[in-house]
Amino acid sequence: MTVRPRSAVSSNGDAVHRTSTAPGAADAVYECVITDPRWDRQVDQRDGYLAGLIARLDLPLAPIEQHLLTYDGEDAEPVELALRVLALLPMAGRLDAAAVLRGYAIDGPHWSTALEAIGDSGAMTLPAIWDGLADDIMANRDDAQLAQAIWCDSEPWTTFARSQPRVRRIIVERNASRPPGPARRDTRPGIVAIGTEDLIGLVAAGGSGRRRALEELGRRGDRVVFDFAEDPGLRNAAGWLPGIPQALHHLGRDALPRARTWIGSGDDTLVAFGERVVAEVGDRGDAPALLAALHRTVAAGEWCAAEVPARGLGRLGIQEAASELMAAWEGTLHSLAREAFLDGLRGCAPREAEALVVEGLDDCEPTVRRRACEAAPDTAAVRSRLRELTADPLAAEVHEAANTRLRVLAVRGIT
Repeated sequence: MTVRPRSAVSSNGDAVHRTSTAPGAADAVYECVITDPRWDRQVDQRDGYLAGLIARLDLPLAPIEQHLLTYDGEDAEPVELALRVLALLPMAGRLDAAAVLRGYAIDGPHWSTALEAIGDSGAMTLPAIWDGLADDIMANRDDAQLAQAIWCDSEPWTTFARSQPRVRRIIVERNASRPPGPARRDTRPGIVAIGTEDLIGLVAAGGSGRRRALEELGRRGDRVVFDFAEDPGLRNAAGWLPGIPQALHHLGRDALPRARTWIGSGDDTLVAFGERVVAEVGDRGDAPALLAALHRTVAAGEWCAAEVPARGLGRLGIQEAASELMAAWEGTLHSLAREAFLDGLRGCAPREAEALVVEGLDDCEPTVRRRACEAAPDTAAVRSRLRELTADPLAAEVHEAANTRLRVLAVRGIT
């Protein structure tokens, strides 16, 4: 999050510091909450980050409440992030958020999304949200509405079921109507016991066994995996062949000669397979291919694909990649990818990466913050920030990493 145009909205740690003094910071925070600029809403994290900014700047909640009151679309996605931010704010002492969230959970058009936010956030422990909530929900919703909203194995429904007969009945009836699934078992021993020819037959036949069969063939070092990788007829509708990346990983350096030919093949799937191999086990002679892959994917905004060459270049310590990795770090719209870009920079340009590691302590992504905790330099400011993270109610995912780093630094200080 930053005060730059929306196309450059950022969620890296540097934005946290700029918001303290930047003109228009409050408007930018509200914009991020309301417009939800996440590149991949299934994995990119923003709720704790934005809740922390609202608490840090002591921002009023009126614009967010107004957004919830005026949005009347059928799709809940435009209000999901706002509801998740509200669910976390009481943990940071903003009890006014509890009233807004509770009111929407009872009367709002996307009330079930609000309940999901409550169940996922830990807000169920807060009396201001939780006390009497189940009774109010039951009073406002008929059985058909409840049945549409209830997920049998999710909160707060599993807790509601203990005290609410209507919820309990819906869950029991739904479970009873479900066909019994296959008994869960470890399929690995069965795959191990299958002969190689039969594994090859499983791959050719397709179906659910193909992926495991390919992986097992790779584990056995069977080079038939290369032929399967090159067969377009085996690929799914997206042009991918699940199981091949894992098989090639098991083959390790034995896959390098073929992988290098794939990179120049012009077949996008084979190019991707080849780049994964050289990123994992290639040598410095593969740097030009990885540099080209990084440049291509960053220029195209293919952020997930860019993670592969980024990590490979970092592993090899290719200094020429530093500027491109820095551009990726600063420009990516896929915040989860920053972990890979940080790893790459730490390998390619350790000194330049130090500043980003410190910045990463305030990143929106828990994976980036954990990596930053592991690698942060020993300075007074870093120790202070690590101590803050260990007690931050909005950073539960990084408590352990921050505590571990502090213990390591303490031991180093003694020695």
